[in-house]
Amino acid sequence: MMSFGAMAIAMGLVENFYVYLALMAVYGIALTMVQTASTTLLQENSAPEMSGRIFGLFSAAYSSFLPIGMVIFGLLADRTSMRLLMVISGGLLILMAIVAYLDKAFYRHGFN
Repeated sequence: MMSFGAMAIAMGLVENFYVYLALMAVYGIALTMVQTASTTLLQENSAPEMSGRIFGLFSAAYSSFLPIGMVIFGLLADRTSMRLLMVISGGLLILMAIVAYLDKAFYRHGFN
């Protein structure tokens, strides 16, 4: 999450469009790797009889939050610059990563 935040900030600050595209390509590859790892963690750490429910919830979350994010960021983009939104979003991602890293209960709760 920390690297996603750093790349979002970099994409918001970069002036050259080709550098932006290169960062976006790296971001897309990294996102695929993270989604694969999270799916694998869910498969390995859930009971077989619960996997249908878990993956149904996982898919519903992806399907629900994507349009919600589009609406929120669409409205924000009408009122401010996209570059600023990317920098702020990146900063929030870094802050969330730090909080998750420092929260010991996050690690004790599951995935042992």
